[in-house]
Amino acid sequence: MNLPRVLIVSTKEGKAKEIAENIGAERLSEEDDIVDYLWDIDNKYYTSQILVRTIESISYKIPVEGINALIVYHDPQANNADQELEYLASLTNSLTAEVFLFSCNTITDTLLRDKVLNWCLHNKFELVELDQTGDSESDTEDKPCVDETHEVSEIGEQFENIRLTRDPSERLHMQDILDGILGDENADFGELFGQFMAMKEQAASLPSNERRVMAEQVVTAFWKAMGGDLLEIED
Repeated sequence: MNLPRVLIVSTKEGKAKEIAENIGAERLSEEDDIVDYLWDIDNKYYTSQILVRTIESISYKIPVEGINALIVYHDPQANNADQELEYLASLTNSLTAEVFLFSCNTITDTLLRDKVLNWCLHNKFELVELDQTGDSESDTEDKPCVDETHEVSEIGEQFENIRLTRDPSERLHMQDILDGILGDENADFGELFGQFMAMKEQAASLPSNERRVMAEQVVTAFWKAMGGDLLEIED
């Protein structure tokens, strides 16, 4: 099955499967400790099928070939957490994946949270904390990186914002996203913000003059989504 592949690795039994099932993936097969799922993405910008592979133990020999994205579930408070992080860092170095997400339960210990954030930044992961307690959002301000608190089911939304494909020529065109939003009288700021990562990835491969044009269009799209009058920024 020649599809984009997402690998979900968990250091806690059952979490990898839980994440796969909560993003809506359907189980295909199981062999030893590896379970394969098929995930259908269908939103207003694109449709795609993704093969999701889950592994519940990092002690298992993890297949890394052809992986486009990696989700890690980790318990930073586990007794062997540091050793697990060392292994995960080495795993990351062996991958050519485009996307890396590090998920864990909400971390209330400030020192531990800073340690995890530094690890994520060093290893190019985005931190996704899973809200298990419903705590106030007041302590999420002034974070050193963007790492919103999510329910387990919302991890899937992170991947819907990123086009995964084996053929770069088939990547989601950022222009299509912008045209769709600029042509929508009811453009939604939250939806546009959710697509920002995909647009950033796409813009990175453009020549500088094209990036400048795209940047102007992004500003225009955000201004419109916030209710601004386009005439105010056209002068």
